[in-house]
Amino acid sequence: MKKKLLQIVLLVALSVSAKADFYTSAINICNHDNDLITVMLDGIQYPNAVNEFHLSGIAPGRHQIKVFTRENYGYNYSHFSHLVYNGVVNLNQGEEIFAVIDSYNQLHVKKVLHQMPTPITVVQQNIHCNTSYNNNYHHEENCNAPVYSYGPFAMDESSFCQLKQCIAGKWFDSSKSEVAQMAMRNNYFTTQQVAGIMNLFDFESTKLEFAKMAYSHAVDQQNYWMVNDAFSFSSSISSLQEFIGY
Repeated sequence: MKKKLLQIVLLVALSVSAKADFYTSAINICNHDNDLITVMLDGIQYPNAVNEFHLSGIAPGRHQIKVFTRENYGYNYSHFSHLVYNGVVNLNQGEEIFAVIDSYNQLHVKKVLHQMPTPITVVQQNIHCNTSYNNNYHHEENCNAPVYSYGPFAMDESSFCQLKQCIAGKWFDSSKSEVAQMAMRNNYFTTQQVAGIMNLFDFESTKLEFAKMAYSHAVDQQNYWMVNDAFSFSSSISSLQEFIGY
């Protein structure tokens, strides 16, 4: 009885965790010129300067957003103190928005994705177990343990092979990165697949940028140390580890 109760509690807990993304929202923001930005959401400053800001797990509703770029004095840049947008964004339950700050400092939502609950496959326990008896004492054996399969699932090998061919066919890292990011927005990868994409880039900075972005889309984050082999410099490994929080 206790064993069955524990299985039920575990199933409920995992189901809640798997559906968490469906009940929250996400936002992506970039500047029209693809310059580095920092973002403040509901009074919380996210100091990392990025070309495209991404934040998930946001409660649905109205949120105050401020976007900053660098002050430009001739050839020199100051800190990220130039406020280019200050307004309110409404996030509906289970949606991810992609927004751009235009040259007039207005925020435009370019695309909205509606997240679906993470798939869960459950095979119920077989309650008909083989029972054996020995000296009036019986015990159950050969009971089928419940088997669970949880998403999200990584891109299948056929699709991944096509993606690699598409990326490899581009001349410049910027074009390669655009294709990789486009695929990442609607797919998940294994750590080995992330490393495979990184090896298609020519520059260390592009590899590092993609590794940081792809971490949230890796289905086996516990193995993410494997992408370190794709780097040429130890400083890139340290930067990725700091980003992840190792």
